[in-house]
Amino acid sequence: MIGLAGAGIAVGVPWREGGSSKPSEAEPKTSTVKVVRKDLSDSRSLDGTLGYAKPQAVKGAKDGIVTWLAAAGTTVSRGKELYRVDDRPVPVFYGTVPLYRRLEGRNLVGRDVKVIADNLRALDYDIGSQPSQGQVVTVTTPANSTAPTGGEQDAPPGNSASAKPSTSPGKGRAVGASPAPQDSATAPVPSPGTARTGSAGGAGTVTRVKVKPGDGVLTNKLVQAIKRWQTRMGMPSTGVIAPGDVAVLNGAVRVDSASAQVGDGAAAPLLKVTSTAKAVIVAVDTSQAGSIRRGDPVTVRLPDGASAAGTVAGVGTAAEAPEQGSGPAKMTVTVALKDPDKVKKLDSAPVQVEFVSETRAGVLVVPVTALLALREGGYGLRTADGRVVAVKTGLITKGMAEITGDGIAEGTSVVTSS
Repeated sequence: MIGLAGAGIAVGVPWREGGSSKPSEAEPKTSTVKVVRKDLSDSRSLDGTLGYAKPQAVKGAKDGIVTWLAAAGTTVSRGKELYRVDDRPVPVFYGTVPLYRRLEGRNLVGRDVKVIADNLRALDYDIGSQPSQGQVVTVTTPANSTAPTGGEQDAPPGNSASAKPSTSPGKGRAVGASPAPQDSATAPVPSPGTARTGSAGGAGTVTRVKVKPGDGVLTNKLVQAIKRWQTRMGMPSTGVIAPGDVAVLNGAVRVDSASAQVGDGAAAPLLKVTSTAKAVIVAVDTSQAGSIRRGDPVTVRLPDGASAAGTVAGVGTAAEAPEQGSGPAKMTVTVALKDPDKVKKLDSAPVQVEFVSETRAGVLVVPVTALLALREGGYGLRTADGRVVAVKTGLITKGMAEITGDGIAEGTSVVTSS
């Protein structure tokens, strides 16, 4: 809020004493304006930079040699190649859970499986139906696999060593010996608590797992869809997906730069990527950042004078010292534009961002130059008929003042200096 002194109110207009006198040439010229009712907002304008969000590193997750990298500036969406290892494509899949194990074995359950199921479905592959939450499925884990089954496993009776809960993430609780696996995730299984972990003819172990919220199940239909996708991508059609076979990212990305070269080892940082949407980054003093909230509306002033509406997309939580010289610590505020087309021709540009810190809706407003400093304190307005009416001031910003007072209403004509 701008204080009265800051608003330039040097209007110590005294009461007239006695008859009229001819004003001196030093007195300001006056005119009349009408009191209006409107929304009044206090705002501050800060320097910002239009561009893309801070680049994030993409690391390779398997051994091999990098044979191709997407070029800087390229947009890579779901199912498209981001890089190649041993000349095999590594495409982008959308999700929040990286592949952390080898996805192999009938009815394997987990959130990583759901990433594969969701992406193949989005790419128009028929993956069949997925078992519903709470359903119990029979999981066969290959003998040479150490992958946890995920899900929620039913506990066996008794206190044998095999019944102790596993300490490995995602393994749930072990169960006892089990009958031979069925052909699908929805095949009949024994009632909970009767199945046991054991050898399945040398093929691995069998467990019964309850599907939890957010889980996917590696059904026969999903395995067949994986094989079709692998064939189309030029990969070996094994139906098995391992860490590093896909790059799981939050969404489509824009390649910012390369961190590796063709011929480098793949198990390392390979690329830096950003989101595809442009954003405005503003460095805000920590003393001012506290009043900025996610979702706040802002106005972005572009270099050509045009304006674009935006909202605060994020407020940083770490204060950083200025890069050069001394000064207050800064926090990063990210602004998203409501209409990205307004900046489609700009990759980077300096901008001004106007933050609204306070808004008064539907209040009576006059120019600051209409306020009179009264001898007894406070402020007043001189009406067009010569009366002086005391008023209370509220928000004062951009040369306008919120006022209230007896005898002052919308449309009242008051005197102002020019």
